Amino acid sequence: MPPLTPIVKNLLIINVGVFAILFVLPYLGVDTGELADFLALHYPTSDRFHPVQLVSHFFVHGGLTHIFFNMFGLVMFGPLLEARYGSKRFLILYLVAAAGAVALHFGYTWFQLERLQDILLNFQQDPTLANFNDFFGRIDTKGLSMDDGTRVSTVVANIQNDIVLAKGDPAQTLRDGVGMMQEYIDFKASIPMVGASGALYGVVAAFAILYPDFKLMLIFLPIPIKARYFVPVLLAVDLFLGIMEYSWDPIAHFAHLGGAVAGGILAFYWYKTEPPAGARRWDRGVPR
Repeated sequence: MPPLTPIVKNLLIINVGVFAILFVLPYLGVDTGELADFLALHYPTSDRFHPVQLVSHFFVHGGLTHIFFNMFGLVMFGPLLEARYGSKRFLILYLVAAAGAVALHFGYTWFQLERLQDILLNFQQDPTLANFNDFFGRIDTKGLSMDDGTRVSTVVANIQNDIVLAKGDPAQTLRDGVGMMQEYIDFKASIPMVGASGALYGVVAAFAILYPDFKLMLIFLPIPIKARYFVPVLLAVDLFLGIMEYSWDPIAHFAHLGGAVAGGILAFYWYKTEPPAGARRWDRGVPR
């Protein structure tokens, strides 16, 4: 493991410090729920959004596993890049990647909400089963529950049954269907995002550009793969999971993609305009 460099060390201290505070205080009888929610990044249309969250969210993590893998990646790749770029440029890379993560996450969320809102309007005008299924047929509802604990899949199935059998008051069935759609849209817009993963993906993408032949591997898949192949495969998996939106997967995959694209583009620009000295030199597989 390379020795820690100044920016990497400070980022590590801040991330671990914030996590420790939010982790320990509840055991001392302090409720940190509102603080954690305030620091997390909410979609701009949410009444819980505050501009400070654009920065604060990437110093907050959702659990030990989340912060461990992010900080592990930071200390593995960060020092090499900071030594190559210098502290100022490395910090710029980190922040640009974090901004790219936010931009693509917000952009994709906007696209999803607009599409769902259009389907809701279509259902209002033509409350058919096909239009109702056009909304919920694309959503994995298995792990979702209403505030009272009722499974969303059960409520959706009941509305589908009412539409098919024309049971009860059609106007009430329409209200139930529209209400269920709107509730999901509001739920989708209120999901917060936390973590430094987007910034880290930018760091990893930059590393792959500087050292494409360096062999990387996943902890749970110890097969060495050159960075030039490892990173694209990693991003392809993120793209697939981001589009599929499985209920068991709460990760903001498009934030990962945004961070990698922003960090990768910046690193590529720097490499083409000012190639780092010795970026292609090796000594027993270790860049120097």
